[in-house]
This record gives sequence, structure tokens and C-alpha cells, in this order.
Amino acid sequence: MQFENKTIEDIRDLIIAAVESNFNTAFRLLPKSFMLTMATVLAGVFATCYKQIAWVFLQLFPETAHWKTVAALGMPIRPLVKWGVLIGAGEPRPGTQWRGVVSVAAASASASGALASGAQLRSAVTGRVYVTEGSAWLEGGAATAPVVCADIGPIGNLELGDALDFANPIGIAQRTALVESVTAYGTDGESETAYRERVIRRFRSPPLGGALADYQAWACEVPGVLDAYPYGDPDSAAGVLVFVAGVPAQFPRRVPAAGLLRQVGDACTFDPATGRASRKPVTAVLDPDFDGSYKNVRPVSIRSYDVRIDGVAGAPAAEFAAAVRPALENYFLGREPYIRGLSDDSNRLDTISRNNVSSVADQISISLRAEFDSAAVERGGAEIARESLGMGELAELARLFVNGEEA
Repeated sequence: MQFENKTIEDIRDLIIAAVESNFNTAFRLLPKSFMLTMATVLAGVFATCYKQIAWVFLQLFPETAHWKTVAALGMPIRPLVKWGVLIGAGEPRPGTQWRGVVSVAAASASASGALASGAQLRSAVTGRVYVTEGSAWLEGGAATAPVVCADIGPIGNLELGDALDFANPIGIAQRTALVESVTAYGTDGESETAYRERVIRRFRSPPLGGALADYQAWACEVPGVLDAYPYGDPDSAAGVLVFVAGVPAQFPRRVPAAGLLRQVGDACTFDPATGRASRKPVTAVLDPDFDGSYKNVRPVSIRSYDVRIDGVAGAPAAEFAAAVRPALENYFLGREPYIRGLSDDSNRLDTISRNNVSSVADQISISLRAEFDSAAVERGGAEIARESLGMGELAELARLFVNGEEA
């Protein structure tokens, strides 16, 4: 039997038809008749049951499971999160604070003393307050101290060499401290869309003990990772290469920093929940130097493309450029390298072609009732007709020219 949602009117008509059939007569249904009123009331009750059953049916699949908390027999439950926990994806990632280590210089060669935990610093770059997480002994030269941003999210992210100023002068130390290393980047809490994609990916590709899909899943567990592209190392029989793309909100060009790469290496080796080395096979090499640097975990590289569209007519060039740029940006951002066994063979996304770019521009021209003569794609000043992305390569739109003018 095919399940179909029924409206109140449908159910009301079924009730009236059933009553008429049992009494073997047709009732005169005036607007205020008893039968019509009673059938409508009962139809409302049954319609609620239909909707409840349909809602429960949607919870059977991660693609449609409800994100927010609902109460069932007095018990709160988040269906999508429940799916995530059951299949090993865990709960949505909470927002994190930026953490790092700063180098504090002594005020003078003879100055010494303890730099207490809880000292506040402020960044002129982010405008945020940072707090030392542990005490450090400062004597003569310099000392290092771990610090954490007081606010959650990427708004507090700093990089190597950035300066922090003590909010209150400390007699034994100079006022300015420098970021020496980044321990963890601040991230926003995981959104519904990102979490649902992670659950679906885990559901479709459960861990298999070190397959390519496992490295992709492990890497994507790390906050700040947009996607990962694992390969076998062509220069080493046991080597594994993992190219990592960062979330655009944190890394505008999707090229992550070294700190995130080390976190990915740890996530591919150790289970974050237990700390046990229960992930990659012991013979797989991610850290060829065995020093925690994870040289085989690398940032993606970005190929930049220019697009030239000439002969635009029927709409102002500026209007056409404003409409076509987002579409072209999405096209290039959607390209990714092909990995056999991970990528969809029926929908390969590793090709950049003039025909595809022309098709994107054509869709925009149709919506604006405009026309154009030609579209060209260039990289490094040379025009290309078609090329494929290589190992760990992504694409981006660099410059757009419409009728010879850069937009």
C-alpha cells in the first residue's frame, strides 16, 4: 500500500462515504448539518495521525532526520544526533577557542619572577582578550606561556608572530608578547548542514580499517577541516598522503595552517575519545620522520583561473558581471580531484573546461535576456580548452573580464 498524506477534506469525504455506504443512503449535507460537522472533526483527528506517522517515517533516514530536540513520552531526543552517535560520527562539534603559546620577554636582564596564570592580554589584530592558562617562570631572557582566547570562534584566531599586549603592566616582563605557536584554532559550533553531511558520509562509508574513505572520515572529524583527499604515496609502498582543505570562514583560500595539519595527523592515528592508536594500520606511514610533524599530511594547492567573456549585449556589462561572478565562483569551488574508489565515477568534478564555463555563463545570460559571443578560460596567461586537477589540487576564480574590462 502506498503511503500518502491526506488532507482534512480527503478524510472527511472518506468518512461521509463510509457512513453513506453503511446506511445505504445519501445524506443531504447542508453547510451546518450534523454529519458534515462530525466528519470534519473526526477528519482533523485522523489528519494529525497521518502527519505524525509521516514525521516518524522521516526519522528513519539521516537525510531527513530532525535536527532539533523533540520530546517523546517525556524523553528529549534529537533524531539526527541520535543517528550520528549510533554510527560513530559523535555529537555536533561545539565551538572552540583559539589556543596557542606566546613568548614573553623579560623587562631587563636582571628581572625574574613568576608570570601568574590568568594574566590578560589583548590583540590589536582581533580586538579580543586572551588569558594565560598556566604560570611560567621568567628569568633573564624569555619564557613561554600557554594562552587561550576568552571568546569562542574564529574571531579570535591568531597566527605565528602576531603580537599580544598585557592588559595590565607586569613589572618583570615587557608589555608585548609574540605568538610562538598555535595549539588549536577557534571554530564556530557545527551547523546543521555540516553535521548532516558528516553523518551521511559516515553512514555511507563506515570505517574499514585503513581504507582511503577512512582517512577522509578521520580528517573531517577535526574542526576547521572542509574536506580531505587521501592517496597512496607513489614514492613509498607504505606511505599515505592526505591533502587537507580548510573551511573558507577560517582559511579564505581553503589552504590550512600547519597546526591544523598536525591535528589531522593525530586524528588519523589516535582516537580522540580514548587516545588509543586504533585508527590507521601500524604499517601505514603518515609521519615519515616519526616526530609528530606528519609531513605526509599536506595542504591542498589552489589553481587560479581567469575567465574572459566578450561580446556581452542585451544587458549592461556591470550587471552581467555581478550576476555571472557568483555562478562562476561556485563552479570553480565545486571542482575537486578525482580519487578512484572515493569519487563518483558518473559525475567527475576534476575537469576544468571552456565548455563548462560557457554553459555557466549561458545560464546567466538567459536569465538576464542577454547574449555573449565567447567565453575563454586562462591559467597563468595561457588559454586552456580543458584540463584536469591533479593530486590534492582545487580551483578558484581569480579574475573576471567582461567585454575586456575587469569586473
